[in-house]
Amino acid sequence: MKTAGIIGGLGPETTANFYLEVVFSCFKEKRQNRPPMLIWNVPIPNVVEERFIIDGTGADVYIPLLLDAAKRLEKGGADFIVIPCNSVHIFIEKIRKSVKIPVLSIIEETVNFLREKSIKEIGILATSVTLRDKVYEAMLTNADISYKSPSDEDQNKMGIIINNLVQSKHTEVDKQELLGIIDSFVSQDVHTIILACTDLQLIVPQHDHVKIYDTMKILANSTVRKILR
Repeated sequence: MKTAGIIGGLGPETTANFYLEVVFSCFKEKRQNRPPMLIWNVPIPNVVEERFIIDGTGADVYIPLLLDAAKRLEKGGADFIVIPCNSVHIFIEKIRKSVKIPVLSIIEETVNFLREKSIKEIGILATSVTLRDKVYEAMLTNADISYKSPSDEDQNKMGIIINNLVQSKHTEVDKQELLGIIDSFVSQDVHTIILACTDLQLIVPQHDHVKIYDTMKILANSTVRKILR
């Protein structure tokens, strides 16, 4: 089996869930072995993370920490690297250039998944920086998949929801707010949504009229295939 290197801590609870998702998914495929994994939690100050999530500022603080994380994982023996966080994929080419081992992209894996499902239109729930930097746009366009994003008012709510999740301060109110935002997609006749922020899996709701795909789980499944290949 190959060793996966995980750039984690973005946020910590999601990293833990990602780890467990990979472990138990590997068990289903190859029960006799536990998958080899290395995790480096990026030491991002809370105040910097909050600014990045809510208004997309402070990106310059992330870059050296992410490059350092990738190099540590490579030196530690990882055969490839994954990052269970959509927003920091605005830096993925810099991360890829910093190491000699492959770095899987949650964006690429998600779009490939949608293409395989023959999905032609989606709603995207993500941080403002993910939407602002259009990290999905080119690949979705090439795959002939159209997308819609929340209104400005709903996107402001998304920033608060995601920050609460990262800080482990989320409540039932956040889940209800998220359901309201999903309802707004339904009113636009959008019935497939991707959680393009991996922290949203912590409060992923059920919805009678929407199919919801979690990018964290998509990346976890890709990680399992890479480990066992």
